[in-house]
Amino acid sequence: MDIKSFMMEVVGDTKEVILERFSAPFVIEAISETENDRLKKVHTNKRRSKSGNTVKELDTDKYGDALLARCVKTPDLHDAQLQAYYKTEGSVTDTLKAMLLAGEYANLTKEVLELNGFNESEAELRDDVKE
Repeated sequence: MDIKSFMMEVVGDTKEVILERFSAPFVIEAISETENDRLKKVHTNKRRSKSGNTVKELDTDKYGDALLARCVKTPDLHDAQLQAYYKTEGSVTDTLKAMLLAGEYANLTKEVLELNGFNESEAELRDDVKE
């Protein structure tokens, strides 16, 4: 086995997502597990349990919002003009939430999860391994 076949840069796939209210598509990209792990760490809280042990809890809502915002490439959620329009200065996650209807947010989330490989079923994964 040639070890060089495993030496490749992680380049996330991109995908255009059409949301009918907008004249231009959203462009999303997949991220590496290293970056995903960083997002999880940022949104993990530590607390003491009653027994005195340290317990880590992932704030899944904030993590999900951050993952979605990180994977949106277009529009640029960091754009000052866009943030000013939605009155969400300094927050890419708030900007995205202010832009979208609840169903649009859910659809975009579904697309980001699929692009990052989170929604593959066990059967699909087994089929991929067999190929």
